[in-house]
Amino acid sequence: MAEDLKGAALLFDLDGTLVDTVDDLAAAMNHALGEAGLAEVPVGEVRHLVGHGARRMLVRGYQLSAGREAEAEELDLALARFLDHYQENIAVHSRPFDHSIEMIEGFLARGARAAICTNKREVMARLLMETLGLSQMFDAIVGADTTSAAKPDPAPVRLCLEKTGAQRAVFIGDSDNDIRAAKAADLSCFLADFGYGPTTLAAEATARFSSYRDASRLIDAALKA
Repeated sequence: MAEDLKGAALLFDLDGTLVDTVDDLAAAMNHALGEAGLAEVPVGEVRHLVGHGARRMLVRGYQLSAGREAEAEELDLALARFLDHYQENIAVHSRPFDHSIEMIEGFLARGARAAICTNKREVMARLLMETLGLSQMFDAIVGADTTSAAKPDPAPVRLCLEKTGAQRAVFIGDSDNDIRAAKAADLSCFLADFGYGPTTLAAEATARFSSYRDASRLIDAALKA
């Protein structure tokens, strides 16, 4: 196959975009809450808390479960418990979304590069991708703590561009953070309708898709434009 996409890159958000991680994240959060004697938060509620980092997820978890704000010491302990549990159980249920890997493989075969740009901690993002056997597909895995600021700041996006050597690129995400970060880095942003959101800025995305088969056509056209 002709390598017609040399110099192009696909940048992916991770949770809710490339990999369906909500069940394992919910299990880790509910483990931390349970250790504090608090009730579990339903997975459906956790789904909308993903994308801003574990600490902010736990802040909201305390609000939903305890009906109050967590004290600083409580939050620190809950975060440690969350991270310990998640590290040991990072891919019990987490799997790539249907057809995502086949799509990436197709673009890589044509000379494109791929990178992960997530608000997950870098060490956790790397562990997840290694556990799933996918890390070798990506030239860069950039987390919330890799640069001085997390998405929606464009710094992690720009680092991905630097590491892939991209001359043109697109961003694939599922939230307002992704749309803002992509726009700030002057990239097209394709929004996964099946993601975790929130997507109050969905109208500002370049396009939306409901499956990676649809996304492949949209991304191909954008990279050739």
